[in-house]
Amino acid sequence: MHTFAKKQIQIICERPILKRVQRHLAANGVTGFTVFPALSGSGSEGEWDREGMIGDAGQMVKVLVVLDAEELDHVLTDIFDVVSPQMGVITISDVSVVRPDRF
Repeated sequence: MHTFAKKQIQIICERPILKRVQRHLAANGVTGFTVFPALSGSGSEGEWDREGMIGDAGQMVKVLVVLDAEELDHVLTDIFDVVSPQMGVITISDVSVVRPDRF
């Protein structure tokens, strides 16, 4: 099967800034992404768990974006400005897709 090279951005951020992240993705021409709940983890600030939390404060989500390599720097610079003042992590990976028209 023929595959096509793309870039994947994973953004793990606090739930309260999700709408801002989504707006910035749309403003940069990103036509699709998926949001997952982040249930628990451990990082520089220690372990965390969303169990028992009330409201969005302190909850974390993961936003998954797949795009063309040419779009990466522009999108990444803008998203970094949104996420960097908050608790969060941004990673970039090389991925292959089978339906390039979807990204």
